[in-house]
Amino acid sequence: MQPRLKPIATIVRSSSKGNRKTMDHCTARWRGSLSGGAKARLISARAGFTLIEFLVAIGIIAILMGILIPYVLATREMSRRTECASRIGQIGIALQQYANDVGPHNLLPQTVYDAVHFPAGYTAFTGADDNNPFAKDSKVRGNDVTASLWLLVRLEDVKDTSVFTCPSTSDEPDEMLDANGKLTSPTHRGNFRSSSNLSYSYASPFTDAADYVFSSDRLVSEFAVLADRNPGFEGLLNDTQVLGPTRDAPPFELARGNSQNHGQAGQNVLHPAGNVSFETTPYCGVAHDNIYTAVAQHRLVNAHPALDVPGYLGTGIGAAYEYDSYLVPTARDVAPGDR
Repeated sequence: MQPRLKPIATIVRSSSKGNRKTMDHCTARWRGSLSGGAKARLISARAGFTLIEFLVAIGIIAILMGILIPYVLATREMSRRTECASRIGQIGIALQQYANDVGPHNLLPQTVYDAVHFPAGYTAFTGADDNNPFAKDSKVRGNDVTASLWLLVRLEDVKDTSVFTCPSTSDEPDEMLDANGKLTSPTHRGNFRSSSNLSYSYASPFTDAADYVFSSDRLVSEFAVLADRNPGFEGLLNDTQVLGPTRDAPPFELARGNSQNHGQAGQNVLHPAGNVSFETTPYCGVAHDNIYTAVAQHRLVNAHPALDVPGYLGTGIGAAYEYDSYLVPTARDVAPGDR
């Protein structure tokens, strides 16, 4: 009788088990033969390798964060810029509703114009607790451009005061409180309580310029009616200087004249037809007019102004001719309670 042969697979498995036992035995003997210092060096080498891996991982994470964070911030700002444009558009609708309500000339809102004592220039944030800005004894001063915008609230063309704040800023909506901090009606208020309740600038209607009519029917399509807040003038050593750059200046210079609302990248601008555009230069008015300055210190008569110059800025200045957009208040104009 011939002996039974084992299957090849069984022989291989047995051989593998034997080899593995032999290798494990050799490894154990080798480890046992290592001195204490050699073992320590072996453990140290393994720990050092793990630390290197950890540092590489941290470096990769830092690089990814450096790429992703600016992208996330830019995306967030773009979203806020879009929301800002939406709010300005809502103000545009309210302005048109006001114009339709006041009569056939479609005049845009403005409070009392002091043509005798203050023929050109503006005031801002006066008479917040006055219940009638048109009364003789009103605490709202003549030529108040912010009180002119507040008329939209008084007449309930704007019911949510948050539309007057840009989401890219830290400004907060007016809470409609009286001087004692109690909730009151819009008709018992004459102006914004704080300059932080208004993120936008409005074309000043207070001027003695010939043929200047602040009407939605008369203003040309390029005219700037309202935009992100005028940055004002902070001096030669400051990054904000609306009077500094000329129209043909490099983009980084032009940015100094842009609104601070969006990091001086540009400003949302409302036009008479109700459309809103984002402009990367303040020279975005009629024929490249600087919307944040007046083209001259006094009204122009029978003279075509040079529109590609920085212009003039100040509370004693108004629009110099019929197509001159002069949007105020500036970032430097503050309410009495903010001082």
